[in-house]
Amino acid sequence: GGTWSYTPRVGTDEYGAPLFTSSYKDLRTNSFYQSMELPDYPFPAGPVSSFLSGPCIYKYLEGFTKQFNLEKYIRFRSLVNSVEKVGDNWNVTYMKTDTKHNVSEECGFVVVATGEYIAPHVPYFAKQEDFKGKMLHSRDYRDSEDYRGLRVLVVGAGPSAFDLATHLINVTSMFIHSHHLDASIEKVYGNYKKKPDIKHFTPTGAVFVDDSTEEFDVAILCTGYAYTFPFLNYQSSGVTWAPKYIMPLYNQLININHPTMTFVGTGKYSIGVVRDRQGHYSAQLAAGLVKLPSKDEMFKQWFDEVKNRTPKEINSIGYDNTASYMDTLLNGTDIPHIPPVFTTILRDHIDIWYSEFLTFRNYQINLLSDTEYEMIVKPQKKACPFDI
Repeated sequence: GGTWSYTPRVGTDEYGAPLFTSSYKDLRTNSFYQSMELPDYPFPAGPVSSFLSGPCIYKYLEGFTKQFNLEKYIRFRSLVNSVEKVGDNWNVTYMKTDTKHNVSEECGFVVVATGEYIAPHVPYFAKQEDFKGKMLHSRDYRDSEDYRGLRVLVVGAGPSAFDLATHLINVTSMFIHSHHLDASIEKVYGNYKKKPDIKHFTPTGAVFVDDSTEEFDVAILCTGYAYTFPFLNYQSSGVTWAPKYIMPLYNQLININHPTMTFVGTGKYSIGVVRDRQGHYSAQLAAGLVKLPSKDEMFKQWFDEVKNRTPKEINSIGYDNTASYMDTLLNGTDIPHIPPVFTTILRDHIDIWYSEFLTFRNYQINLLSDTEYEMIVKPQKKACPFDI
């Protein structure tokens, strides 16, 4: 079902297959809906928030597949176990999760679109095995009601951590937030406590690096995700990966060693329309409509791009680099570019997100042209332009 397919289950589905969704009840996007809109399938107009609900995005994508009759091309309940380069083609083996039967197909082109939010990154904290309460990664968070009346520690300062804060502050007896950014909401909520990084856990809580202590019932680790591609044959795939990176990818998309494979959505700090254009590019590449530079030229561009980056930055596209990245990727193709106004909105929105993360969804974002937009305070109760 993908990341937008909400289920209260965690771990595995009814067939015992792993669940990859990180969606939770009452989730709303932290990116304006225009940045997720697909070509030729606009969101309906109407008085609706710029930040839609998770079920709304799922309904939108479902409608897109039906509108263009795409379901007949989708292998549902299919878990890919192996992708191996054999000669000029790829041998793809997947298991039908409902029957447990394995199926193998030979493919001329492979698009890896598992994205960057598959495997939780769970760092080790000193003495975490001593903690007697519940500890989970944010991917397994589902419903704020599960934590009503409890003392909850959230670790991290990314989008998930701050979004869970908006869900949990009103239901927990104490909300403790461990991170090292300046952002804090202590002045707004009395049960919110900002704490620095964890020094070590105790049986009933934690000691922090300033030697202060707190007791809590649940620790939720909003510590991000790690790259993992367990289905790829490491020897034949032509790519190397570790938790923080995958390489070498030309234009953050194309497997340089085997250009009949692309990786859509692995670029960090990118938006939905970027991934859509990566998909369009992959389709044109598979159809032979795109001519790539030589392998040596692709390697040189990739190396020049990443040589001064840290491992964590190797696959970064960057919100403020959206227009430049699209210009580079789509140059020489007939794929529609993303309006430059998107980069401006993203740059402005990041600042607002950090300074007003409790209320930023009250802003209405209206596109005025390819280069201009307006952002006004106009809270909308409706978080979806159609019935769900």
